[in-house]
Amino acid sequence: MRARTAACAALLIAATATACSSGSTDQKAATKPAVKASSTPTAAASAKTAGSPLRLGAGHHWSDTDLDGSHISGTTTVLSYSQPAPGVHLEQALSDFPHPEWAIIEVKVCADRTSSNVQVSQTPWKLGFPDDTQLQVPGISGAGIPKPEYPIEGTLVQPGRCLRGKITLSVEKGTRPNEIIYAVQGRDPIIWTVPKA
Repeated sequence: MRARTAACAALLIAATATACSSGSTDQKAATKPAVKASSTPTAAASAKTAGSPLRLGAGHHWSDTDLDGSHISGTTTVLSYSQPAPGVHLEQALSDFPHPEWAIIEVKVCADRTSSNVQVSQTPWKLGFPDDTQLQVPGISGAGIPKPEYPIEGTLVQPGRCLRGKITLSVEKGTRPNEIIYAVQGRDPIIWTVPKA
C-alpha cells in the first residue's frame, strides 16, 4: 500500500502543480488546469474487459491486484453528465477552447469491503467524441466550481466506503461528447454512453 501511495503521490504532485492553490490571491493561478496526464498508476494489469458501453447511472465492478500485491476491488459509476453545466462561474481564459461551454461529470467510486484502500483522482477520466478524439479532464479546482468536487489529487477510499463528486471541464460550444471514459493504467477502459441533448 505504501508503494502505491508513494508512487501515486509523486505523479499526482507533478500533474497537479498548476491546479492547486499555494496561498496566492491570484484566482486564475489557483484554478488553472493541471498538466494533462493519461492515467493514474494504481494497479497491475489483471482486470476483465469492460465490454459494451454502460448507460449513465450504471456501475462497473472491477477487481485487481495493487502494486504492493494486495487485493483491490470496487465499483465505478458515472451518475450524470450536464452540458451546459449550471453553477460554473469560471473565466473563459481557463478553457483551452475559443468558445467554451462548461460541463460536469458526476462520478462515484466505492471500495469493496474485502478490498484494500482504493486511490481515486480525476486523472483517469476522459471524454470521447464522435470524431474519435478524446479530451482529458483538466483538473480544475477552487472557487467557481460546483460542489462537491471530485478530488484532483489522489485520495484514498477505505474498504466499504464510497466517494462521490463533480468533475468540471470545458468543451467547444456546439460539440458534445458521446462517451465518458474511465481509463486506469493497466486496466481496460470503462465507457459510459452520453445521451444526446
